Amino acid sequence: MKIIKIFSILFLLGIFSLYLNYFSSFVMPWQKEDAIKCALSWGQLEKLPKNSEIISMKKKGSIFTRQFIIEFESSESEIKKWMQLSKGFQNNIPEIKENTKIYEIHPKSLQSYGGRVEITGNKVLINMSWS
Repeated sequence: MKIIKIFSILFLLGIFSLYLNYFSSFVMPWQKEDAIKCALSWGQLEKLPKNSEIISMKKKGSIFTRQFIIEFESSESEIKKWMQLSKGFQNNIPEIKENTKIYEIHPKSLQSYGGRVEITGNKVLINMSWS
């Protein structure tokens, strides 16, 4: 009887862990660095500015698709430097809606879908996908 209870608990923990890793929108602390690296590489973006502060991080998708949404703040001068160093912004003309610059980034050299980067003042929203 004890073995069945232990197996049931382990099974439920495994299902919960699978849910957190693949289906929930939460980015766990141990996933944070990898999520940032993935999103940046999918958009051919450089490392975030050193003085940047992450406001929010979300993930979406399933085992076969993944989307990372990262919002951060930094100084406008550091954001400009970051953009100049990032290949994803080269020859990329933004769409401007109100005070927001929207860059569609879809690298043809990568297997990722890419996505968009929205910049409003000192806030940046990175939304990159892979499928």
